[in-house]
Amino acid sequence: ACAPLWSQECGTSVFSTGICARLDGDLRPVGTIAPTAQRCSTYMDIVIVLDGSNSIYPWYEVQNFLSNVLSKFFIGPGQIQVGVLQYGERAVHEWVLGRYRTAEEVVEAAKNISRQEGRETRTAFAIHRAWWAPGAPGHWVGCG
Repeated sequence: ACAPLWSQECGTSVFSTGICARLDGDLRPVGTIAPTAQRCSTYMDIVIVLDGSNSIYPWYEVQNFLSNVLSKFFIGPGQIQVGVLQYGERAVHEWVLGRYRTAEEVVEAAKNISRQEGRETRTAFAIHRAWWAPGAPGHWVGCG
């Protein structure tokens, strides 16, 4: 017996919305059978807007936080792409979508981001700048 028989593979994780069970003569479950996994039909582009102004201290905690968050994603072609825009007085793309192809590369890049500094924190300007972030070669991505 199965109810509903859909699983979804997203990176290294498999998500099952249903279950299949072997039943005995009295219709009691006696074992489970894993449903067939399917690949994700959607991909995700993430642009992180990072405050690099003088109001953020100590910087190594920002780098550690960013590395920890990014290490949880399955980053790769046809999966998740990550870009980082850092801002203070200016907004600068540290890297664009598709530049790094593995979680390990992205985590290493995050550890090496230097703080921009500056006396202004222009959050709205940075979000506007990230709205149409340059993506992988040949396409643009927008938040929405």
